[in-house]
Amino acid sequence: MSVVKFSSDFLIDTFTLVDNLFIIEHMPYLDEKQIKVYLYGLYLCAVPEKQNTLDALCSTLDMTEAEVMSAYGYFEDMGLCRIISKSPLEIAYLSIKKANQPPKKYRGEKWNDFNIQLQQLFPERQIMPNEYNEYYMFLDSTRIEQDAMLMIVQYCINLKGMGVRYPYILTVARNWAADGVRTVADVEEKLKEYENQSEDMRMVLSALGRKGGAELEDKQFLLKWTRSWGYELDAILAAVKSLKGGKTFSKLDAKLDEFYRMSIFTVEQIKDYQTQMERLKALAIAVNKNLGVYYESLEHELEVYIAPWTAKGFDDGALIALAHYCYITSVRTLEGMNNVVNKFFSLGLLTEASIDEYLRAQIAQDGKIRKIIEKCGSSRQVTQNDRDLYRTWTADWGFDDDIILFAAAQAVGRTYPTPYINQLLSAYRKNGVSTVEQAEKFGMGAQQPQKANFEQRDYSDEELRSIITSIDKLSEDDV
Repeated sequence: MSVVKFSSDFLIDTFTLVDNLFIIEHMPYLDEKQIKVYLYGLYLCAVPEKQNTLDALCSTLDMTEAEVMSAYGYFEDMGLCRIISKSPLEIAYLSIKKANQPPKKYRGEKWNDFNIQLQQLFPERQIMPNEYNEYYMFLDSTRIEQDAMLMIVQYCINLKGMGVRYPYILTVARNWAADGVRTVADVEEKLKEYENQSEDMRMVLSALGRKGGAELEDKQFLLKWTRSWGYELDAILAAVKSLKGGKTFSKLDAKLDEFYRMSIFTVEQIKDYQTQMERLKALAIAVNKNLGVYYESLEHELEVYIAPWTAKGFDDGALIALAHYCYITSVRTLEGMNNVVNKFFSLGLLTEASIDEYLRAQIAQDGKIRKIIEKCGSSRQVTQNDRDLYRTWTADWGFDDDIILFAAAQAVGRTYPTPYINQLLSAYRKNGVSTVEQAEKFGMGAQQPQKANFEQRDYSDEELRSIITSIDKLSEDDV
């Protein structure tokens, strides 16, 4: 444990120094993930008390172990760091200035012709020994032919001009090597692929509103979309039209990646998907309006609520009607509405017509219950308990409204009229009374509580639990 150390506040107010050589020589040729790994690792070097493990690094940067290891493998090739141990991971960041000094000596005769031809490609500047050494290490590790490497250098010069730096060239060569490029014939085939896509590239650039020629990264994107993912040009152009805001190759790549994961490949499928998304957005806006809420962005709502609801089979009108129902019953959140939607799903009510029929039936039923309440001499609102009892009286016990109203009239003046009606109808059911005429003849005597004339006893918890558990198994013959 350190005796003296910086406080967390002090560390937050300080800086992580990045060598300008890294910014000039390396950063322009790194991808986003590589930059994140290098900079965050550099920060951890200065803050040793931070969680400094591979798992913590992956969690913080939202990257996989393979991606982190790949980045550090590249940095080691470039002389920016040294991998001391892979398990557990231990990385030593190296001085960039010293990294420019060749760590390995190569026999000059092996590279004489390569050195001469490489220098001839850059007549405006002198190639330094450390740059030669980077080429040597790369060629040794990838087994790319020297003549093939020189062709790659020439291609990069044609693309970027004489100012192109060797990290960019090696990045291109590394990407091509990953595609199996090793020989002059392989390079010629790769260049032929780029040449064959020139007209397609021109149309993509035009659709994106880009002026000027295509960058190497653009060509690699187009090759991936067409050769690896199997997209035709018309589908790619249709995907361009679906982009919102600034249209770039990166955004187009993200959109096509989304389509690829959803197995959407043709123009018709893309158009249908876009139409569906526009419909869902319009539905979300209508739901929000009826629910009394507003969200500037609809992406979360579409993913978490609208799309799953429609996937269950609800039509648009049904969801809008349920949103209005939620509003008038003081449910004012999407999560609250989700509970209501799930309830109607369990009832099998998925269309506007079926929900409207259900609600009308409920309103009509509440009207009948209200008459029963008024018959008792009360003017209170209908409750869920009233609805449950009415369902028991009608659906389970088989009484019609006339005899229920007759029983309600007998409860006038009672402190608790509803329980009295329940007791009275229970007595009717037990004695086979099913009409008003029979109820009038039955009289009131049978409705009075009977005094217990049996010996009472105490029951154990186990006995009571057994009785309660068996209630659901009782049949009408047992009552």
